[in-house]
Amino acid sequence: MTGSALAGKRVLVVEDEYLVALLVEDMLSDAGCIVIGPFSRVRDALAAADTEVVDIAVLDVNVAGEMVFPVAHLLEKKGTPFLFVTGYGQAALPRDKPGWVACKKPFQSGHLIECLLRKMQAP
Repeated sequence: MTGSALAGKRVLVVEDEYLVALLVEDMLSDAGCIVIGPFSRVRDALAAADTEVVDIAVLDVNVAGEMVFPVAHLLEKKGTPFLFVTGYGQAALPRDKPGWVACKKPFQSGHLIECLLRKMQAP
């Protein structure tokens, strides 16, 4: 499976580290995605998640000192798949949300794309 399966998908990106945000944006653009964001504040990401058409989202767990979980809850309520990116892996996610998935930082483009493809195919 290749990143081309993501071509045309609208991906919400929430990441507060500028260089990481640029890297993720480049990876997604190279895979043919339409990037929404990146957003470096939870309130801005919430507004975008509420108003934009989003196929899938990439969420940093800690965004400018604030947990991104309100965005995840909104996306979950809307039925929009999402993937967390964090240096802490699954340990950074709430234990009461076993279906939430993390892609551990640092990652290479192929790994991020693979994680997104798996998440989009999950029931």
